[in-house]
Amino acid sequence: MTAGRAPADHRTMAQAARAIGPARLGFVLAAWLFVVSVVIQTLLVGFDIFAHLGGSIHRDFAYVYGWLAPLLVLLASVARVPAGLRNVSIVLLLLFAVQTVLPSLKDQYPGLSAFHTVNALAIFGMGLLLARRSTAWVRHLEVAEPADR
Repeated sequence: MTAGRAPADHRTMAQAARAIGPARLGFVLAAWLFVVSVVIQTLLVGFDIFAHLGGSIHRDFAYVYGWLAPLLVLLASVARVPAGLRNVSIVLLLLFAVQTVLPSLKDQYPGLSAFHTVNALAIFGMGLLLARRSTAWVRHLEVAEPADR
């Protein structure tokens, strides 16, 4: 055992899932998958810009991982997460919805459309906030509700 670590840190994934429940574990995993997807999305934007691919790769990938935003709201309800986490997942869904609309405003409202990049930063920040807070919440549950009852 590593110094400073509690025995609960050495649980298997199955033990952790039993301690916190599959919906709660799914919520945390979906939150982290969303964050990783946003990072990949940023890389794909770079490919689109610097490899002159016309925006299709990053747009298409958004449709691939975009389902995670409503899934997080659904899992928040099923997993009975605290209101603060549920609210962050709802805000994340709203930011993602706005993100999908902003590029279509390019011709009529180019200044407003430019917020697509700023909103992407907000999406990343909210996603990271959700992932970190949900991880802390689940770790607290693991300690409060040990698997070996």
